[in-house]
Amino acid sequence: MSKLNVCRQVDLDQSECNDLAQQLLEKLVAKFGGSYAPDGASYRYKHTAGVNAVVEPKEGELNVDVKLGIMARKFAPQLEKEMNRALDEHLNA
Repeated sequence: MSKLNVCRQVDLDQSECNDLAQQLLEKLVAKFGGSYAPDGASYRYKHTAGVNAVVEPKEGELNVDVKLGIMARKFAPQLEKEMNRALDEHLNA
């Protein structure tokens, strides 16, 4: 199993971090498919191709941990690029 981690220090409060997490997840769903749901203070993203992620928004930080199954490994560069692009787009706006 392959893993990706994207962690960003952000100048956002908890509510704004939650909004950022949801925006990121909505972009991933739109581009790659899958679904996400809240899980306590975090969000879980799943895709049938073997992608499982936990997005943890905290005041001042957004952390994304992704586990990729064998079939999804080839999408690792694309997925990481899209996560970074979506975060950069929001943070530089």
